[in-house]
Parts: sequence; structure tokens; C-alpha cells
Amino acid sequence: MSEFYHNYASIILPLHIISAVIWLGSMIGYIASTYPSIRQIPNEKLMIRTSLRTLRRLMNLILVVSVVLLISGLIIAIGSSYADKDPLLAAILNTKEALWIFMFFNTIFSFYKILEAKKSCLASDSGAARDNVRLVSHYLIVINIFLGLIAAYFGMMLRST
Repeated sequence: MSEFYHNYASIILPLHIISAVIWLGSMIGYIASTYPSIRQIPNEKLMIRTSLRTLRRLMNLILVVSVVLLISGLIIAIGSSYADKDPLLAAILNTKEALWIFMFFNTIFSFYKILEAKKSCLASDSGAARDNVRLVSHYLIVINIFLGLIAAYFGMMLRST
């Protein structure tokens, strides 16, 4: 695997970085601009439906990018042999992996809450749908953003060694 990584590092590393930028940037863009704009829609049902459509598209993008990050990250971690170099690097790598596992499950839970909100919306239960949209938009995505920034910092620490 080390030889594969070193032969294709010029492709794998930029792919990993671009995927991380898309992953973080899409969530930050949603929280910073899209969701506040959607909240300005005066009709609550229309606001919830628009939020759900937007969140569904965002989660589809995040899930695809997460797979690319997972594959490229594993290739980089195994190919660079961080765990063999230094115990501190191994600890940073393990922490980064734990963060990504948590963020992945948080994304899956977000996707589940979006589907639950869609069911509530179709059943004309606007309150439950609104609560699920708020949970995802106010908390779950924000948690992923902060953890993603920490994981990106750890990635920069690993790369600088």
C-alpha cells in the first residue's frame, strides 16, 4: 500500500484535501447563508419543505464526499505509515479517525432525522418536522463543522511531519 500511495500521492492527496474543503464548505455555506435565507420564508409549511429539499441534497453530497474522504484517508494513513513513525503521530491519527467515525454516524443520524421530518411533513405534522429540521440545522451540522475543523487541523499536523 505504501508503494501505491507514493506512486499516486500527487492525485490522492489533492483529492483528499479538495473533498475535505467541499465537505466543510458545503456545511458552512448551508449554516451561514442558505438556512438563514430559508428561515425568512413566511409560510411555515413552505419553509419546512424547502429546508427538507435543501438538507436532503446537502446530505447526499456529504455522504458521497465522506466516502471519497474515507478511501483517500485510509490510503494516506496506511501509505504514509504514521503509526510506525512516532507514538504521538499514531495518537493524532487515531484521534482523527475517531472524529471521522463520530462525524459519519452524526451524518447518518442527520439523514435519518431528515427522513423523519419528511414523514412528519407529509402527515401534516409541521411541529415535529420543524423540530427535526432545527435539530439538524442548529446542532448536528454545527457539531460536524467543529469536529471537521479539528480533524482538518490534525491532518495538517500529520502532513507537516
